Formats: sequence, structure tokens, C-alpha cells
Amino acid sequence: MLSFLDMVNHYLGYINVNAKIKNRIYVVIGALGDLYLFYIAVRYLQNSHPFWGLLILLVALILLYFVYLNTIYFFTEKKAPFDISPTIERWLHIKPKDADIETTKPGVRGGRNIPANGYFDEKKILPGKLTASAQDAQNVQNLATQLQQNQLLQLDYSGLGDREIMEQTRKNGKPVYASGPGILIPYFEMKNEGNQLVVYAGLNQAEKQRVGVVSTVGLQNVADVRDQIELYLANATLVGGPFKVLGRTSLIEQPGDFQVAVQLAYKHSDDQATKPYSSGTSTSTYGSTTTAPRSTTTRRTRYDNDQPTSTSDDEPMTRTSRYRH
Repeated sequence: MLSFLDMVNHYLGYINVNAKIKNRIYVVIGALGDLYLFYIAVRYLQNSHPFWGLLILLVALILLYFVYLNTIYFFTEKKAPFDISPTIERWLHIKPKDADIETTKPGVRGGRNIPANGYFDEKKILPGKLTASAQDAQNVQNLATQLQQNQLLQLDYSGLGDREIMEQTRKNGKPVYASGPGILIPYFEMKNEGNQLVVYAGLNQAEKQRVGVVSTVGLQNVADVRDQIELYLANATLVGGPFKVLGRTSLIEQPGDFQVAVQLAYKHSDDQATKPYSSGTSTSTYGSTTTAPRSTTTRRTRYDNDQPTSTSDDEPMTRTSRYRH
């Protein structure tokens, strides 16, 4: 019997199935093996071998407890009472499963995911908003299909099971998307077309499609800041799609459209506004045509000191910077 269970476990490793389904199969196999241990223990007791019979019976009871814990964990959404797993994790210094999930999330392990068009200073990057037409929205859905076909987009909820998804929805009150936090689009660019910043994206440059027009950067309209700064497309991410929300008793999966989220890097234009006064030049004040150099300098200094201080860089208004202007 044990050889049969070991063989099943061995060949199960060759099957590429969902981790949760595989764990459920392991629970069933473990329950069958535990029943076999009970059978052996009873047979030892019937053949007048109380020591070995009771010893195997004790081991079978301990294993039955763990089978019970795994059954509750993998087959229900409840928490097993009298669960000693946290105590065992502390004794054996085992990292909890939730911590493993956090460390294996996309973008956390390894290095930073830098787009192919270069690295920009994070202090000079602002979120942008795209305005998409009906054709642009359809192009985004086509792009998502292409990414799935090329195995660049996995709609597996970042490997989370229903238990973890339910905990997240209860904690944050937000839906959990099958695409996770989103994926970086392989190719993207921004073009100036008719005083509009049009964004193109695709698998590569040959298959790029228009996905929208940049309407805002930070909290301001693009038209209000383009004469002050130069804008560059820092990254474009595919987000959205199917998602799960918490219903009355269980999770509910709903369809959703994919969208493109962009971030824009900015650089101040070379033609800055001229200063009200240039150094080394005397300017008459209060209508006087001729003033002494000392009094002119004194009046100009007093006038300059009365002016409110302003930042040296004219940057797009953001949620925090607008209180400093």
C-alpha cells in the first residue's frame, strides 16, 4: 500500500496542475496512507503485539490530526480550531506561507524592472491619464490577447488561492485582478500629433497600435504645462482585466476591460522666464527718473525682499507641491 502511494506521489510530480489542486490530491493520498496505518495497528494488536500496535496507532493519530488541518485549509475557507501550525513554525523557524507570497510577488524578487526606453529619476516622474477612443480601447484588448498568446500575461491572480484573495478583499475592500499589479508592456512610445501626445504600444515596434492620448499629467492638463516642461513617456503598464470581489459567502469573478496606465517623466524647458531685475542694472522706481546708485540699490533690495519666494523650477502642480507655491 505504501509503495502504491509513493508511486502515485512520484508520478504526480510530472503533472503540471494548479498548486491548490495538487495540494488537495496530496491530502487525499495522505488520508489513504493514514487509514493504512490504522489497519496495520489493528492487525498488530490482534496478533498480540501491543507495543508495536499502540506505537503505530499513536503515529496514525498524530498524522490524522495533520490530515484534518490540511483538509480544513485546502478544502474550506475556514480556520481550523486548535491549530498548532504557528507554534511549530516558531519552533522550527519556518517562514509562514503568507511571508513567502509577499517575497515572491512580481517586482520584489531580483532587481528592478527597468523599461527598455531607459531609466528616469523617480523624483521627476508623474502619473498620467489616457483618454481612449473606442478604437483605442479595442486596441488595448487586442494587445492583452497577444500578450496572453505569447505567455507574457498570466491571468492567475499572482498565484494566490481563494483564501488569500478573500483575505485581501476583506482587508482592503478592493477587487483583486487576475493580472495582478499589471505587467510592463514590451514596447511603447509617445508621439506629438496635432498638439496631442499620442501613446502607442504593442509587442514590438512593428506591431504597435494606438492606445490613447495623454490628457493629464499629475493634477494638471497637458496643455497647461507643455510650454513650461518637456514630457517623456517613462513607462506603460497593462492593468485591469478579470477580477474577483467578495460576495455574501464566497468570491465572485467578474469580467473587466484592460487599460494602459502610463507615467510621464518631465524636464524643464531651457527658455525660463526672465528675472524681474538683472544684476548690475539700475532700475528707477516710483516714477523717479534719476536716483542715486545707493538709494536705487536699497529700494530694489527692499522691493525684492518683499516678494514671495518661489521655487526655482516650474514643475507640474501635484497634490503636495501646490501647497508650496
